[in-house]
Amino acid sequence: MNKRFLLVLALLALLLPAVLVVAQDEVVTVTWWATERGRDTAATRDMHFTLARTFEESHPNIRVALALYPSRGFATRVLTAIAADEGPDVFYHYFAPDIANQGFLEDLTPYIEASGSSTNWFPNGVARGIYEGHTYAVPRDAAAGFVAYNKDLFDAAGVAYPEDGWTIADFRALANQLTNRDNDIYGVGAIVGGEGCMLWSPFSFNLGGEITSPDGRDVVGYMDSPETVAAMTWCLELVTEDQVTAPAELQDQFGELVFLSGNVAMQSISDWELAAITEQADFNWAVVAPPRYDENTDVVPWTDSYMYYMWNGSRHKDAAWELMNWLSGPEAQRIAAEAGVWTPNGPAVYQELGWDTDPIRSVSYNQLINSERVPNYLRSQYFWDCVYGPLADTRVRWIEGGERDVAGMLAEGAVQAQACLDDNYGG
Repeated sequence: MNKRFLLVLALLALLLPAVLVVAQDEVVTVTWWATERGRDTAATRDMHFTLARTFEESHPNIRVALALYPSRGFATRVLTAIAADEGPDVFYHYFAPDIANQGFLEDLTPYIEASGSSTNWFPNGVARGIYEGHTYAVPRDAAAGFVAYNKDLFDAAGVAYPEDGWTIADFRALANQLTNRDNDIYGVGAIVGGEGCMLWSPFSFNLGGEITSPDGRDVVGYMDSPETVAAMTWCLELVTEDQVTAPAELQDQFGELVFLSGNVAMQSISDWELAAITEQADFNWAVVAPPRYDENTDVVPWTDSYMYYMWNGSRHKDAAWELMNWLSGPEAQRIAAEAGVWTPNGPAVYQELGWDTDPIRSVSYNQLINSERVPNYLRSQYFWDCVYGPLADTRVRWIEGGERDVAGMLAEGAVQAQACLDDNYGG
């Protein structure tokens, strides 16, 4: 054998361990884009950085470059970066599952199967990540809708607190009973009274109507159904006929969480608002499960979650998955929960923290464990382009235009929305 060749082999044998050490010690940087909303507390920002640094401690070969952006316009920022081939490795948002067909998300199914990761998440978080049998997202958190009430206002009016098992008729009766406009006291605050009542409130499914089909592709027969017409009318009448909702000037002052004014007896909220209420409310308050439709029905939970996604153009997919897997796992979930920022994405951490029996948190927990139905606005990627506008027009025409033909307005809106969906889906 050639002596020079043998010499090369000998040198390689000496150098190989050093090469392997360098490879093993290589540090990669994963970009993680996250958001802040107006109602977030300072703890939200701190918690993001705590998560990033804690992950790095147990993953010394991975660095996390965390960037926080305002929530408004965040999706546009992400998609613009992806189009420029500069997208983040990991980000969270609340896309409809069929956004996966646009091709910019990594299919996480192989990573989940290879890692044997626990997917003991609440049903809604699982459903939100699946498209055509593949998983494209994992849940950041889990949020349920319920009703917060001001105990001081109930006590001052001599009215009994709402209890589990109440109905939407009970809610409306209490709202009227507690409203005293002369004293600037209102039975209801924020989104009840329009399309929000039908979409992202605990009333949405408990009013008996639906806006879209389960797959989000059909609105005719749903938005214009007699049940949805009755539900939308109920929401709108709270504003104009009953006049129990907080006025615009109060909502301008306190934003969507007008409950913090102390002048609102009840407001539909979710876990995402609890941190602000806990930190800022200067009155006694409590929460109760959503009202059901009537005595013959059960409560249908409204639940939601932000989802973690991986850009399929990531240069560090294995490291990005390590971050996503950890963020959606029990250690990160405990950190966020104990910081009072997010609620856990599965029952195990709830139970570990004793939240499944807590007077406040158990109300959410009992909704989340039964969270089978995906909200209407999360069923189709084209909901905001096609469906939301025609639905919101009904509110505008009712409140500002004085129109009262809800059936006609929703029928007109359903036709318009359906044409848009059909065009986008190529049908």
